[in-house]
Amino acid sequence: MAQAGGLERIEGWKSIAAYLGRDRSTAIRWARERGLPVHALPGGKSRSVYALATELDAWRAGQGALPDPAPEEPPEAPAPEADPPAPARRRRWPWVAAAALLLGGGAVALGGWQRVSPAPGFDAAAHARYVAARDDVAMRAAPRLRAAIATLTAIARTHPDHAPTQEALAEAWLLAREFGSASDAQALGRAQSAAAAARAIDPDSVVADRVDGVIAYWWYRDPARAGTLFRRAIAHGPNDPLAHLWYANILADNGEGAAAMREFDAARTLSPGAPHILADYGWGLWSAGRTGEADAVFAMLATQHPELASVQDCLSVMALANGDVAGYVRHLAERARLRAEPELATYSAALARTLAADRSGDHAATYAVILSRAVSLEQNAGRPDHSWSAFIAAMAGDRASLLATLTDARARGERWGAAGFVRRIRARFPGDAAIGRTLDALAQDRIEPA
Repeated sequence: MAQAGGLERIEGWKSIAAYLGRDRSTAIRWARERGLPVHALPGGKSRSVYALATELDAWRAGQGALPDPAPEEPPEAPAPEADPPAPARRRRWPWVAAAALLLGGGAVALGGWQRVSPAPGFDAAAHARYVAARDDVAMRAAPRLRAAIATLTAIARTHPDHAPTQEALAEAWLLAREFGSASDAQALGRAQSAAAAARAIDPDSVVADRVDGVIAYWWYRDPARAGTLFRRAIAHGPNDPLAHLWYANILADNGEGAAAMREFDAARTLSPGAPHILADYGWGLWSAGRTGEADAVFAMLATQHPELASVQDCLSVMALANGDVAGYVRHLAERARLRAEPELATYSAALARTLAADRSGDHAATYAVILSRAVSLEQNAGRPDHSWSAFIAAMAGDRASLLATLTDARARGERWGAAGFVRRIRARFPGDAAIGRTLDALAQDRIEPA
């Protein structure tokens, strides 16, 4: 084992697996599905990997009891159909809006914008468990999400015709991917199954459509279908702020700024002053290149809502875009503290030490560590997207690494939204024909018809 900045460095999958007391295939699977912190540098078809012992220890502490070496593999999310099924209409139930997913949460929580009636067939105890489970989902903490999924699954088994239970279960699985330790395949597959069950009861389920819209865009990379699902959700639930907000998020990511602002305005009108909506709105402004307005939104949020980890996440990226590496590290550490993420806290502390010892003047050593981690996370993802590592390479001014990343992504058949990253990459290398052509080739289809 080597030493890296005073941290024990473990080289290769075999040694990493041995450190964890598991075999090589298990370590690789944990990196892919459970966020095991393994690092790699881009270049070539065969990439060497390494891990830092302190990061592995922090990750292990955050996982609780580790699973057996070969647990049952979760099912892959089923491929979407050309159009969601429309079974014969059955008795409809009032639908329930859920906690915001991507950068959101909190103010528009379960219970949302419509009246919620006691469920027919629920006794007092079942109704109390259902309401408590919805509270657990809205809190977005991993232990409470696990409890909510268990409760909602049990209720769905005894009350199979209750659409809001299936809708809440779909939302819970999406959040378990974002805030818990569920893998993409497990979380999205089960969220999609619950959404399908809700739609079988209520063909016009707004929650089912926006859950499937999220999955279509971020997992299946199908922006056109995602747009169809979100527009239908909004048609059936025009007063649902989350349908407008989540639609705005994907429009902003895809570079469709005018349409995104239309939907952000609708969400803000329906839920004025909600901090999670303003955080998403600020990110949409930044993605569209409206940097001054975004800065003002996030300055306000950081002052008035310091508990929002999503704000620190956005501020860290914005700092990196401005060449403020120290600001990136500072906001990353604050996000780790707010989210109680042991592995991220260890990483941000190690990064701070690297920055303090970096004598390169242009922070080359620090950028190298940031890029290594980004590539590792992307390569271990179920469906890689290298837009983040391309952004880092660009901000570092490393044209060779940037072009290698773009070319590799193109060879893999990747298609990107990532409008904020792409905009900054182009600005960092204006007039560079090779970079411009490759970015053009990576652009995905529009969400809304032109």
